[in-house]
Amino acid sequence: MPETNQDYRGVSLKRDLVNEVEEYINTHSKRYKSIADFIHEAIRMHFKELEKKNIPRFEHFNKGSDGVRITDRELHRIADIYFKPDGIFCDLDKTNNCVHIDFALTVPEIRDIIRKHNKEGWRLPDV
Repeated sequence: MPETNQDYRGVSLKRDLVNEVEEYINTHSKRYKSIADFIHEAIRMHFKELEKKNIPRFEHFNKGSDGVRITDRELHRIADIYFKPDGIFCDLDKTNNCVHIDFALTVPEIRDIIRKHNKEGWRLPDV
């Protein structure tokens, strides 16, 4: 009688897909010992991609009265947003109107800083 608490479970895959994987392994790759190795890695990679999609594109850090830094995970870059008496500026996009500024204007702590500067006569966006 088969054991019910096994470390492995079988799954059914279309023969065409399995043949395609097998052909790839045989002709292009010494990296995989078997079809199962290939499929295990493919599933692990897919899970990593799914996890990345749950991480927000933007994150703010290092905020202060002069500006804020925004991590842009899609571009793999950091946007420096500067607050100056004559306006707001994104150093990454070289503009005063971009997605990084739009994101910064949604963060409550940053909005508070902007409101304070606007009361001092600065010409920053209304928030």
